[in-house]
Amino acid sequence: MKLEIKSFGEAGNLEEERLVLHALDDVDIGNYVVLRSKRGASGTSPTSGSKDAYWFPDTTVKAGDLVIIYTRKGNSAKKELSGGRTAHFFYWHKSKPFWSSDAKNTAVLIETKTWRSKVPET
Repeated sequence: MKLEIKSFGEAGNLEEERLVLHALDDVDIGNYVVLRSKRGASGTSPTSGSKDAYWFPDTTVKAGDLVIIYTRKGNSAKKELSGGRTAHFFYWHKSKPFWSSDAKNTAVLIETKTWRSKVPET
């Protein structure tokens, strides 16, 4: 994978809660999805169940860039950092925080090289 989960910020505080990812190489983040899953019996591993997914828009980021997903509502943006790096900001548009230890959730990052979708017919 060319993208990794680096850290959580301000877990439990909706206005500041975020998941921080780090680009290990130049990568189109549109090939990645973050799942919010419940923690299994071990307390750290994910378990199955119905939870949220955040699929990134097709955006190329450079090695060393940060990709930050805020839980709250907001508009995507970029900010130049030192050393020629960029922070890319995205928003999950949720009304409640969900990364606090009390919520017992875990983030799962998946690279999705191929996929298919279909809309149900009405």
